[in-house]
Amino acid sequence: MNKIQAAQEIYCQKFNYLWDQFRNGHKPSIYNPEEAAGCNGRRNSCLLSIRIDQPKIIKRIQSITDQIRHIPGLYIMPPEYYHITVKWLGFLTDQKQHDYDIEPQTFEQMLEQSNQILTQIPEFSIRLKSVNGLASFIIIEVEDNGAIAQIQGRFHKDATLVPTYSIEGEDWLPHVSIAGLKNLKGLKALKSKMDGLRCIDIGEIRVTHIDLSQAILQKPCPQCQILHTFPLARKDLST
Repeated sequence: MNKIQAAQEIYCQKFNYLWDQFRNGHKPSIYNPEEAAGCNGRRNSCLLSIRIDQPKIIKRIQSITDQIRHIPGLYIMPPEYYHITVKWLGFLTDQKQHDYDIEPQTFEQMLEQSNQILTQIPEFSIRLKSVNGLASFIIIEVEDNGAIAQIQGRFHKDATLVPTYSIEGEDWLPHVSIAGLKNLKGLKALKSKMDGLRCIDIGEIRVTHIDLSQAILQKPCPQCQILHTFPLARKDLST
């Protein structure tokens, strides 16, 4: 078994375990779009992400959200929210009080470190797969052959100003959030509907750049804006 096959096998095992938890009695948490874990009132979140803006991929995701939209207790994410988090950086603030606070001067230095790292990362491909449940979200699984975990590892090693978080690296499960659970009233119907969506394969995306995004936490979902784009190293696909 080569490295790619091994990474895909690990991917399948982790997401299948997650699905078993969600499907068989696990009670998910409730999604509050105005809050994040331990944010202490922070609203201005900053992250590195892969934006999903390919029309065919968006159409296929919407074909899924159209099938669960009528179920009560869901926030359905709009297409402009579709993204894959690569690395969460923290919250932009005027004065640092917590480890995840980013002051303006530090933010500029983070930009420099991010540019140095990401412009050395080769382009790669990802595949959007099945629906699943993760914490308080309904997600699309992302198969990336370990690429995002490797990028996070580079940041842990070389980006001295960027905090590290416990769920990163090998514990990270790449995904696209397509809905949030605002209550559990329709959970039984949701699980039943998702049973029939587990065999869907949405498609492949070529990742040529990583975006630095700002997300303002608000209802019904965070408002996202791209602040900067980092091109990845070009890779000759013919070799």
